Amino acid sequence: MKILMLSSLYLPLLGGIVTSVRSLSGELSKRGHEVIICTVRQRDLPAYEEQDGAKVYRLDGLFQKIPFLFRDPARKWHPPARDWLITRNLAPIIEREKPDIIHAHDWILYSALPLRRKFNIPLILHLRGTGFLCPMTTSLTSKNTVCDEPVTRKCISCTRDFYGLARALAAYYGIKTNKDKLKLIDRFIAVSSFVKEFHLKHLGLADNDIVVVPNFYAADRDKAKAEELPEDFILFAGWLKPHKGVDVLIEAYQKLDTDTKLVLIGLEDPAYHYKGTETILIIKNLPHDAVMQAMSRCRFAVFPSVFPEPFANVGIEAMSQRKAVIASATGGLKDVVVDGETGLLVPPDNADKLAEAISYLLERPQLASEMGERGYQRFIKNYTPDVVVPMIIDVYQSLILGEKS
Repeated sequence: MKILMLSSLYLPLLGGIVTSVRSLSGELSKRGHEVIICTVRQRDLPAYEEQDGAKVYRLDGLFQKIPFLFRDPARKWHPPARDWLITRNLAPIIEREKPDIIHAHDWILYSALPLRRKFNIPLILHLRGTGFLCPMTTSLTSKNTVCDEPVTRKCISCTRDFYGLARALAAYYGIKTNKDKLKLIDRFIAVSSFVKEFHLKHLGLADNDIVVVPNFYAADRDKAKAEELPEDFILFAGWLKPHKGVDVLIEAYQKLDTDTKLVLIGLEDPAYHYKGTETILIIKNLPHDAVMQAMSRCRFAVFPSVFPEPFANVGIEAMSQRKAVIASATGGLKDVVVDGETGLLVPPDNADKLAEAISYLLERPQLASEMGERGYQRFIKNYTPDVVVPMIIDVYQSLILGEKS
């Protein structure tokens, strides 16, 4: 098969979607499939190159030429609206490459939808979160409560402080205007039961329109890299943002009486600044292999997301290293962590309960080790490429055969 991947961001940028698209593309290439990746062009990166066995096309767009649109000029993502220039640049690539399937991963979908009828190629949308119904992509209100009324005018007030009024209005109306166009999608893949139920409820889809396929992690892909780390530490890895629970984790940790240090490794956001202390070490923007080396050395991992995490790749990465996981009982984290068996689930945005859970495992290292071993067995059974990638290929084949029948 020939698969065209659509992702706003791609290497050398970092992030969850980038990692997922790269990993899936690499695994498909290993299995003899041809992969083409189309992404938004960043900075002075080449318009075309080959990486990890895939063709990578970087497309110039109109939105990327608007300076005030992006808070981080190094990450010019595709907004939730059609970019006419990207549509125009994408068409000849589809014409030339003739993919059997188009697999979209984020808002760049909106620039591909106008080409759906012209080329009559099956189109899959990978639901990796709630961004197609939530401008903030987190499903949180401005009061840090889970939103159950997406695509309403409340979105404007929720996003105004973060985006500014002009961008908040643009994001809200982009999502609202394009919501019904999602019905043109041939099949949806959701990364967790939470993500599936959210979209079934708010898009009015049928149950068989959405297939739940978890993310995977290729445990032998990354090579260890020496880093200066404490001898004894617990680990957080992820975006250094409040919705990831960074503030809650720091507050919880400060309640503890322990010599075990807290290490936070993550991507820095220009809007948020966290300062380390003698016992709290903050490491920014590490490559993935270094993150995994830290994961292999920590006591256990803590992912206290405030928002309903769609899946949390770091959860299965920790399990691949035989580490127990403490996580918030919200979103897709409840699919990954089995409370009391592979780790502990705690209420989100609750520093007291989080501190209790951390203290509980610090005082019971043998239990933490046993949970890590059970987590590893769960990882092997559910989250390796050999388990997950065939599920995605089955979705591709069912659509291709359906299209040709």
